Amino acid sequence: MSRIPRSLAWLLLPLPLACATSGTRHGVTGLPDPLSKVEILARILVLEDSRTLGGGSLQTFLLNEDAAVRRRAALAAGRIGDPLAIPRLIERLRDPEVEVRRATAFALGLMSAPEAREALTETLSDDDAITRGRASEALSRIGQSSSGPAIADAFRRALPKTRDGVLRIRGDDPGRADDPWIELRLHLVALARLKDAEAFARAVLRSDGVPAVDWWACVWAAVRVLDPRLTPIFLAGADAEDPLIRSLAAKGLGGLKASKHLNIARRLAEDRDPRVVLEALRAVAAIGSAEGSTAAALHLDSSNLVLRREALLTLAALPADSRWRPRVIENVGHLDPWIRSAAWPALVKLDADDVGLVLSTIGPDPDWRVRQAVARALAENLGERAAPLLLAMLEDTDTRTVPGVLAALARARGQDAVPTLLSYLEHKDMGVRAATVEAFSGLAEIDDPRFSEAIARAFDASGSDPDIETRVAVVDALAHGRGEPSRTVLRRIAGSDLSRAVRQRAMDALVEGFAPPEASALRLPEARRLVSIYAPEGRALFSPHVLISTRYGTIAIALDLVDAPLTSMSFVRLAQAGFFNGLTFHRVVPGFLVQAGDPRGDGYGGSGVTIRCEYNPRPYGRGAVGMALSGKDTGGSQFFIALEPQPQLEGAYTQFGQVLSGMEVVDRLRPGDVIERVEVFDGREAR
Repeated sequence: MSRIPRSLAWLLLPLPLACATSGTRHGVTGLPDPLSKVEILARILVLEDSRTLGGGSLQTFLLNEDAAVRRRAALAAGRIGDPLAIPRLIERLRDPEVEVRRATAFALGLMSAPEAREALTETLSDDDAITRGRASEALSRIGQSSSGPAIADAFRRALPKTRDGVLRIRGDDPGRADDPWIELRLHLVALARLKDAEAFARAVLRSDGVPAVDWWACVWAAVRVLDPRLTPIFLAGADAEDPLIRSLAAKGLGGLKASKHLNIARRLAEDRDPRVVLEALRAVAAIGSAEGSTAAALHLDSSNLVLRREALLTLAALPADSRWRPRVIENVGHLDPWIRSAAWPALVKLDADDVGLVLSTIGPDPDWRVRQAVARALAENLGERAAPLLLAMLEDTDTRTVPGVLAALARARGQDAVPTLLSYLEHKDMGVRAATVEAFSGLAEIDDPRFSEAIARAFDASGSDPDIETRVAVVDALAHGRGEPSRTVLRRIAGSDLSRAVRQRAMDALVEGFAPPEASALRLPEARRLVSIYAPEGRALFSPHVLISTRYGTIAIALDLVDAPLTSMSFVRLAQAGFFNGLTFHRVVPGFLVQAGDPRGDGYGGSGVTIRCEYNPRPYGRGAVGMALSGKDTGGSQFFIALEPQPQLEGAYTQFGQVLSGMEVVDRLRPGDVIERVEVFDGREAR
């Protein structure tokens, strides 16, 4: 996308203020602007894209007489992140319009503004339920543990009274516009983010220890907190009628890793619902008892490949049990590489003493993803003894294999792997460089000048890369250092990298403030077209749809032009250019997400263009479509679809769409499945 021309540079200057008009209940002072609403919204979009407040322009828009403008300005301020906007945002917590107060609380959370804590705590008593929930969310992002009791009290106040003291919620959809449970869910997610077990127990457990809420969101939040005091929630959830609750309960019991819960996990591994079986097998693996292998053996021949794969991974995590070797070997020869990539680690665990002979007998797998899985398994099971095998695997002709082998070598050899890693820091392949930096940073003495010099070479070798993966990895590696050598390199990156996202990341590591704005990639006429589809109340008059064709069928997605216009526009342009056609779903995590949009197919590639994050309050329910990131403002072409509700992603990854139909297709996707084509319907005519 082209940079903003000099003729539009005046957009970054403060706008003249008009006469003030008084507001209503909350005492807002409106400052009418002579510009049209579309023009103002377009300017806000350009300011947001340039990551600047426009010398005070955005704060002025926060006082506009139009509530839709104030809401959009608040959201933009949160995304920009400049602390200069915080005082004006705090004022807007008392805006007369609920939509503005909701957006303001959300924005203050994005900014993690500690100076807003007192005002947000007061907002927990707002007369609007969603605003109260957003205040909890913001307080949890600020992260002060003292907020836990106040959030717990807000949850209890919002909890409806029931005859038996237990609220039962079934079949709720977090993506519904009229979701009646959003406040309760936001409070729970906030407590989960704080990981305050005492406050959480105070909120959801009755005095007799019985959970006061029978709901997937309660169990999900308890899993995130993961404290033994919350065991009653998992035990009750294991017997719930809702399979989503049972699956989350299994996940929680696995997270506690208590052997006394193994029998419950084994029982759930025979559940009638595959989602429950999946998490039960993972729980068996996490508990780690050899007795759990019989639960895995139940599914080694399953026609459900998700469960077959998870059974193999479970065996790979448990103490070796030779009874299952013949069935594991059968899966090593399975036609699907997704199954083979799980069967090989199980076989390596079983034949650790003779694995070299096994590998030489069977030979290297034809799929690079399986070869990566073998490398990981060798490191995990053989340690230093795996070194000769791993060094040989570095000669793989497919460079996508090498990152996994380097990570395995670092795990197997520790400090002894450093000389080998050094030789790959300037490799010609971007993915190899990025993986080397990640592996190297876990081993080297970060503040050793030799480390900084070596890592700087990787940064210099990546200056012309179309994607920023290596440079982001360099900054993250140096961020662990506190000595002057690391800080010297970080300062150079903060002052020289072409990407503001990388510069800001370096400044964050240095704790040296807000990176200067840069010229917007979005031109004003383009911004006007994007916002001209808004209805008066801020909703879209029409919404573009994309149709993703796969061998299993078609996935229809509605894009969000209102809260994620830049991301939606970028996705549409890539689709219309045929960028996605022929790419694969390179990442599939059952129970979590499927991901695509990488031309390399290994997670290190992209379109060569980065776009700003458009964090928004839209929930991550099943079928939500988000933009994959390596950090703030690093999105490009990789996108994902949530397979189950994922509240932890809200406000952390741009949600820019929702699956309208075809989730049964999404459920069937496996790594390597191809996007045959992506068609765009802009809401009015086919393209």
